[in-house]
This record gives sequence, structure tokens and C-alpha cells, in this order.
Amino acid sequence: MSDQASLRQLLTLQSWTSAAFPIGAFSCSHGLETAIQQGRVHDAESCHDWIHAIVTQGSGWNDSIIMAHAHRLSLSSGVGKDATLQKTPLDPLALRALRDLNDLALALQSGAERYAETTQLAAAFLGSAAAWQKGRDHDDWPEPDQDMALPVACGWLGALHDMPSQLLIASTLQAMASNLAWIATRLVPLGQTSCLQLIARLEPVIESVSLRASVAPLEELGSGALLADLASLQHEQLAGRVCLT
Repeated sequence: MSDQASLRQLLTLQSWTSAAFPIGAFSCSHGLETAIQQGRVHDAESCHDWIHAIVTQGSGWNDSIIMAHAHRLSLSSGVGKDATLQKTPLDPLALRALRDLNDLALALQSGAERYAETTQLAAAFLGSAAAWQKGRDHDDWPEPDQDMALPVACGWLGALHDMPSQLLIASTLQAMASNLAWIATRLVPLGQTSCLQLIARLEPVIESVSLRASVAPLEELGSGALLADLASLQHEQLAGRVCLT
């Protein structure tokens, strides 16, 4: 697989991360709504710091590593460029590793809301991405009615479409960060210009995280965004909440 994305792959990624997709405008705040209500996030700078921590030290970092490994395992399992073959069984060792990775990704969720978020978005993502079916089916993965973590689903589907890992990670991180920024635009509130400036400031951070996460071992998993994790737990009981999770 080439490290360069084709024009078709770029178009597909734009579709997958757009608001037209059921995950593109999903109200998942990663504790941001709680932080806004508590006054921890009250302007563009504090919002930037919150999202920066999530991307570099929290669920964004963990999801990026998981996605990179899911992408790598999916390629080794037999998906990708030989998509003309029909119903070819996946390599059993890689398939077992994918299942274990998915279990790990689900175990890393910091609470019930985060678990519901990653599994619901994964199901919505896989269902909607069926419109981009490559002409090859795998009956052994994903398993029917199996809870899947979103980064595993994204890594799997990205590999199926021969997408470069770094570009896939960067695109999904950018979508998550932008979604959080637009939540802050409504709830802080921030002006549109401030929101776009915030997104622009995060782009080099997202690029750096994508490059590092694409080659990081699973041993580098771990969250240092404790306030975001706690705020996500508190959000489950938050009064008058706007975001779903």
C-alpha cells in the first residue's frame, strides 16, 4: 500500500468525516459540556487547552494508537487491494488480534457514556459506510451484533480502502476536535471567528499526534487528561445537558 492517498481516497475520507455522516455532527463532548457549566472552559483559550489535552493526552491519543493498530492488523489479515476476491476468510491470527484489540479499546472507555459513544458511533459508521462497499465481504469480521469501538471500525474500514494510516488518523482527529470546537461555539458561547482560529491552532498538534500515534506501540496507551475523564463521568448526571454524551 502506498503512503500517498489517491484523489478518490481523499474524497471518501471527506465524506466519512463530514456532517453528512451520522458521526460527523454527533454531540459527543468528552466532558466539555460539564467543564463549560462548571466554568473551567469559558473562553477560546480555555477551550483550546481542553481540546488540546484530549487530543494529545486523552481519548484522542488513545483512539489514534488503537486506530493505527487496527489498520495494521486489518492489512495483515487479508483486506485491501485484493478486493476482487469474494468472501475470502481472514487470517485467523490477525482476526484474533483484532478481537483482542477491540476488547482493549472498549475497556479503555472511562465510563458508561464514553462506552455508549464509541460503540454507537462505530455501528453508525459501519452502517453508513456500506455505501462505499468495495465488493468484498468478510463473514468472520466484524461479527454480527458485536460491540465495536469506533477507532477499530475506522482502522478496519480505512485498511479495506487502502487508505494511508497517518491520513486516516489525522482526518478522524480533526473531525473530533472540530466537533468539540463547534460545541463550544454554541455553549460558551464562542464567535465563529474564534472557533475557526481555535481549529487552525490545533492543526499542527493533530499532525504531530497522527505521526507519532501511527508508529506508537500499545504500551504508550494511557490517559493524562484526568479532568476530561472525570467531567465525562459527571456529564452522565448533568442537569439540562445539550450534548448526548
